[in-house]
Amino acid sequence: MHKKFDHKEIEKKWQEKWQTDGLYDTGERDNSKEKEYVLVEWPYPSGNLHIGHWYAFAVPDIYVRYKRMVGTQVLYPMGFDAFGLPAENAAIKRNLNPREWTESNIEYMRGQLASMGNAFSWDKTCNSTDPEYYKWTQWMFTKFFENNIAYRGEGVVNWCPGCNTVIANEQVQADGTCERCDSVIEKKKMPQWMLRITDFADELIDDLAPLNWPEHIKDAQRNWIGRSEGAEIDFELSVGEKVTVFTTRPDTLFGATYLVLAPEHELIEKYKDSIINWDEVVVYAKEAKQKAEQDRLDNTKEKTGVKLDGITATNPANGEEIPVYIADYVLAGYGTGAIMAVPAHDERDHAFAKKYRIQIKSVVTEKPLTHAGALLEAKGKPGTFLFQLRKKDAAKLPGKLSFFGGKIESEETPLAATKRELEEELEFSFTDDAVKATYCFESEIPGMQGWVAHITDVDESSLVLHEGDEIVTLTIDEAIEDPRSSAGLVQVMRILKEQKIRTEYGVLVDSGEFTGLTSEEAKVAITEKVSGKLTNTYRLRDWSIGRQRYWGVPIPIVYDPEGRAHPIAEEHLPWTLPEDVDFKPTGVAPLAKSEALKRRVTEIFGEGWTPEVETMDTFVDSSWYYLRYIDNKNDAAFSSKEAQQTWLPIDLYFGGAEHTTMHLLYSRFWQKALKRLGLAEHAEPYARRINRGLILGPDGNKMSKSKGNVIDPDEQVERVGADTVKMYLAFMGPYGETANYPWDMGGIAGLRRFLERVYGLSEHITENEPAAITSLLHKTIKKVDDDIKNFKFNTAISAMMILVNDIEKQGIGKESYELFLRMLAPFAPHVTEELWQAAGNSSSIHSTEFPAFDPDLAKDKEVTIGVQINGKVRGDITVSPEATEVEVMATVAENHSLQARIKDAQIRKIIYVPGRILNLVVSE
Repeated sequence: MHKKFDHKEIEKKWQEKWQTDGLYDTGERDNSKEKEYVLVEWPYPSGNLHIGHWYAFAVPDIYVRYKRMVGTQVLYPMGFDAFGLPAENAAIKRNLNPREWTESNIEYMRGQLASMGNAFSWDKTCNSTDPEYYKWTQWMFTKFFENNIAYRGEGVVNWCPGCNTVIANEQVQADGTCERCDSVIEKKKMPQWMLRITDFADELIDDLAPLNWPEHIKDAQRNWIGRSEGAEIDFELSVGEKVTVFTTRPDTLFGATYLVLAPEHELIEKYKDSIINWDEVVVYAKEAKQKAEQDRLDNTKEKTGVKLDGITATNPANGEEIPVYIADYVLAGYGTGAIMAVPAHDERDHAFAKKYRIQIKSVVTEKPLTHAGALLEAKGKPGTFLFQLRKKDAAKLPGKLSFFGGKIESEETPLAATKRELEEELEFSFTDDAVKATYCFESEIPGMQGWVAHITDVDESSLVLHEGDEIVTLTIDEAIEDPRSSAGLVQVMRILKEQKIRTEYGVLVDSGEFTGLTSEEAKVAITEKVSGKLTNTYRLRDWSIGRQRYWGVPIPIVYDPEGRAHPIAEEHLPWTLPEDVDFKPTGVAPLAKSEALKRRVTEIFGEGWTPEVETMDTFVDSSWYYLRYIDNKNDAAFSSKEAQQTWLPIDLYFGGAEHTTMHLLYSRFWQKALKRLGLAEHAEPYARRINRGLILGPDGNKMSKSKGNVIDPDEQVERVGADTVKMYLAFMGPYGETANYPWDMGGIAGLRRFLERVYGLSEHITENEPAAITSLLHKTIKKVDDDIKNFKFNTAISAMMILVNDIEKQGIGKESYELFLRMLAPFAPHVTEELWQAAGNSSSIHSTEFPAFDPDLAKDKEVTIGVQINGKVRGDITVSPEATEVEVMATVAENHSLQARIKDAQIRKIIYVPGRILNLVVSE
C-alpha cells in the first residue's frame, strides 16, 4: 500500500511560501552567472486557463527549474496580452466596461497560474492594458511614423460585418470567414494605418538561415513572405494605357499569348466604357472578390475568367496583339495585380488557355544537342523531332535512327524546309504556327548539319491527311486510330497527346534574336530589350494595424485643420483611452463618439484639430513585450540598451504552431524596425524557437465544448494535484514535436500513483545501499540530465520510474535518496519540497544544485551484445563495454552454442562495434 499525500495542503503551503520568499524573482542581471532568457507566449486572459495553457507553461517550467539548479540565471517571465476584441465582445454581452472584464479575468488567471506552482519571474511582469506599457507602444509608433515606417494609406481591407472592424489577412480563415465571429469577410477599399513590413521582407527571409529554429517554421515564414525573383514588364493596352506585369519568367515573354488582370485591378473600372461586355465583367468581378484567397490560388480548382471584349494588349517582345482577361487566380495584392500568361510554360495559364481556347505557344525547349550521338538521346522526346537537312555521311551515325531527310530548296528558310519535309514524310499538313525550327547544331560527322523541329500543341486544330487527291481532316485521337495514318504520323500524334507543359528552364525557341539562348541568359537580355526591370515581388503585404474598435491602444495621431497627420509628443503619452465611449458596434469607430477625447485634443492642440479614432491591432502589443519584461520598471525608456545587451536575444521561445506566420513574423519585423532606428541592439529577437503539439480530447479529437471532450485543468488539479498534471503532460511525448496527444484518464492516474510511491520512498531508506542502486541512480541522473536538455521529459520520467521500482525492492541510502529528490524536483516541485523539508533540510530544494552523476558509477560494467554469423543473429555474449576485439573473440570461443554454429568454418572477417554488436563473416 503506497503512502498517500494531501496534495491540496502541500501545494497551497509551498506556493504561498515561495511567493512570500520571492524564491523565483529574477532581480537584476548577475553577470557572474550564465544567463538564459526562456520565454513562453504572452497569454490572453480569457478568464479560464485551459489544458493548452498548462501544456504551454507547466512543461517548459521543468526545463527552467533544471537550468536554475545547474547555476544559470534564468528569466522566465509571465504577463498578460489583455487588449482585444474578445474582451470587448464579452463586455458588450454583459453590459460591462472592457477594463472591468479584463481586470477580473487577470485576477482570476493569476490564481490559476499560481496553482501551477511554476517558477515564473513575476517581478518582471507586464500587461498590455497598463498605460505605462502602452505608452511605449505609442512612443514607438510615433518613431515609426516620423521615419516613414508607419503611414496612412489606402487599400483593400478585410471588413468583418460581425465585428464591425477591419481584420488582418492572417485573421481570415480558409473559408473566407472571420476567425473571431465566423462572419463572411467583405472586401472594402478604405483609408488605413499601415506599417511597412515589406521594406524588411528580404531581411525577414535572409536572417532566418542562422536561427536555431526547426526548418518547417522557417519554411512557413519564407512561404508567407513569398519572395519571387523576376521582372516587371510594361504591356501597352489598346485604350492607350500601360499595365505593368510581374513575371518570374521573362525568358518566356515571346510565348505570352494573353494578359490577365486581377478582378480588383483599378484599370477595369477606369476603362469600363471601353469594355463591350461590361455587365458580364461586373458580375464575375463581384463573385471573385468574395472568394477566399486560398481558394483563388488553389491549383486543383477549375480556372475561371472573363475576356475584356474591347480591350487588347500588345506583347512588347514581338508586337503581337493579345487578348485581355480578368481571372480569379490573379490577386490584386500579389505582384502588380496583372500577369502575362504563357500557357506552354505555366500550369495555371495552360489550364485557362485550354478552357478558353487561347493560343498555346512554346518558346522553351530542352538544351541544344552538340554532336551526332545526341540524336539518339532526343528521339521520342515529347513534341520534338529531328530533321537532317543533308544526308551526306548518314551511314556514320551510331545505331539505327529513322530521321526525316531532305534539303533546303532555293530561297527556302530552314523553318519552311522543316515543315515541308515533315508534311511529306508524315503525309499530313501542319498549320503555319504548329512547327517551329528551334535551333541548328553542327554534327561531329563532317558536312552534316541538323535542325531540331518542335511541334506545338495542335489539339484544337484539325489535322489534314493526304490520301491521293482526297483530303481528310482528323483530330489527334482520330489520327491515331485511322488506318490510313502513316506510322510516323501515329507516333507524332501519340507523343503530342502525352505532351506536358514545360515549366523547367531550357533553351529559347521561336523567340526572335534570343532564340538559342538559355533561359538564364534570356531573362536578363529580354528584360533589357523591352525596357523592363529585374526585381523581386512578395506575397507579403504591408501590415494594416488600424481597427475600428474600442479596447485597444489608441493610435497617437492628431490631425490639424488642414487634415495633416501629426504624432502626439512624448509629454502627452500615454494617450489614454477615454472612458465616455459607447463601444457597441455600429460601423463607426467607438472613439469617434467620445466628447472627452475631442475636448482633450482641442485643449492641447487648439480649435479645428481632431483626434485619430482608430486603435491598434493587438498583434502590435505582443510584438515587443519581451523587451519590456527585461526592464519593466523603466520610466525613461521602453527598454534600456543595457538591459537589451544583458538579456537579449531570447535564448529559447516556446510557443504554438498557430503563431508561426503571424506573431513571430510581426515581432521579428518590430525588432528589425527598432534596430534600423537605433533603438534596439539585436536584429533578431529569438535565437531558438520550439513549437509544441496539441492536447486532444480523450476521444482523440480536438477539444471542443460541443463535443463534450474538454479537459478542465482546475478539475484535474483539484483531483490529483498540480505535480501530477504537470508530470502527466510531460510524460505524453517529446516536447517540441508537433505531434498531438490524446488525454488519457488512466495515464494521469498512473502518474498520481507514481508520486504516491515517491511520497513513501523514505520508508525504503537503508544504511547499507546496494551497489546496484548506487549505479542505477547515477545512470538515471545522467539520463535525466541529458533528456531535460533535449526536452525528452517523457523518457526522463520513465527512467525515474524504473529507479523507484528498484529502490522499493532493494532500498536506498539517505544521501542517494536526497540526490533522487533533487533530480525529481523540476518535475514535481511541491512533493519534492515537502519531502526535502521532511528529510531535515531547511533551505528550499529548488535553491540546491541539480545532482551530478559519477561517470564511473554511471558506466555499464557489462553489456550484452548480439553475435551475428553471416549477418544473422545466432546468440549473444556479455562483456565489458570497453572489451577489445581479442577479448570479445575469447568470450565467443568459450560460448558452446556459438562454437557449435561456427564449427570448423574459417572466420574471414570480424566486424565489431564495442558495446553494440559483433558480426562474424565465415566461409560456408
